[in-house]
Amino acid sequence: MTLLMRGEIMSTAYTYKPWYEERWKDNWVPEEVAVDCYSTFACRHKFCREVCPVYQETGNEGHSSYSFHVSLLSVARGYSKLRELGDTFTYCLQCGACQLRCPTTLFTGDFYKITNEHNVLVTKTRKELIDLGFKFKGADGMIDNLTKVVNDTDAGKLPVAEWAKDLNLPETGEVILFVDYFMATQMTNILRLVATVLKKAGVDFGIVKDPKPVFTYELDYLGEKGVAYAKHNLETLKKTGAKKVIVPDPHVFVSLTKEYPRLLKEDPPFDVVYVTDFVAELIREGKLKPEKPVKKKVTYHDSCMLNKVSGIWNSPREILNSIPGIEFIDEDHVSQWYYCCGNGASEVRSFKTLHEDLSYRIGLKRLRRALDLEVTTLALTCPHCNEQFSEVKVKSNLNIEIIDVFELLADSLGLR
Repeated sequence: MTLLMRGEIMSTAYTYKPWYEERWKDNWVPEEVAVDCYSTFACRHKFCREVCPVYQETGNEGHSSYSFHVSLLSVARGYSKLRELGDTFTYCLQCGACQLRCPTTLFTGDFYKITNEHNVLVTKTRKELIDLGFKFKGADGMIDNLTKVVNDTDAGKLPVAEWAKDLNLPETGEVILFVDYFMATQMTNILRLVATVLKKAGVDFGIVKDPKPVFTYELDYLGEKGVAYAKHNLETLKKTGAKKVIVPDPHVFVSLTKEYPRLLKEDPPFDVVYVTDFVAELIREGKLKPEKPVKKKVTYHDSCMLNKVSGIWNSPREILNSIPGIEFIDEDHVSQWYYCCGNGASEVRSFKTLHEDLSYRIGLKRLRRALDLEVTTLALTCPHCNEQFSEVKVKSNLNIEIIDVFELLADSLGLR
């Protein structure tokens, strides 16, 4: 058994669980799920509850990870039916905080080889509710959001390659920069800065010009269509000849490293590297030299998918600390387990569709915490956090700059 210190990330490599393929019933869930839920029920520490951004905001025990597991246990033991608990399962952001704070993760290494990942269990429960025809509150809006993107994709209406049309990037190579529709269409300026920084460092890289939507945990809700999208992206990446795939979106990173192996039962035959890890290494090697001072007082927001789910938190800070002129006031990555932008793990803003006001309040709490540090700027490296915080800032009229790490780096490199 490997002993981990608090704040150290455990292995999150996916281990296939046969129970995931089983169909649930209104009054039945697999016994393996019930046993895990009983372990949570018997724990009683409720550390998972205390770190949950939703519970901290609502104070409602029914919105906690603990309650989620107890509810499933009650179905397994015949005390309630799945349909009666449907709305309970909509309050999870799938941010991953409860998984980290669980006492089991503090003392065992490969936690998810022992038990079931909470985020996957939430996805499975919601999928079963949908498949059984039990429409929980907001389910129609969530499915409508997904369906619109699917229809636009299949009709060729999403300009996923437009961002790179004048960059003359190949579709093959040992290094591939992979993005899906969201960043390609919603955060084009940041994506182009990422490409410009890579070119500045002399990196030869290609792109995938026809990616399918990734959707992270929501891919399951699409059934065979979701599996087909995952297969398309994986096979396309294989055909590029990639040895290393660079990803600038934390949600896409989780999909390639965790969700695709779970759905397709196949590990990718290439290394998947988050873009800040890749660029931090370029700075260490002297291939990028930030020299122009950037006079800002900055703190950094850890994306849930990057920090809590993937264990990547150091490289964005390393990049910020390499930029002259920045006064960096850090909110450490463990303290940020308690926070979320309010968007959650969704690419189509499902949590916001389900709970718009709660989503706003969770994001507002994080921005106010940043202002408590007396900074002028909140830096981040997630397009979904960027979108959410930008909206919260406007709605709340808070005086804080929301900016991507690559915008600051590009300024220091003289690229804009």
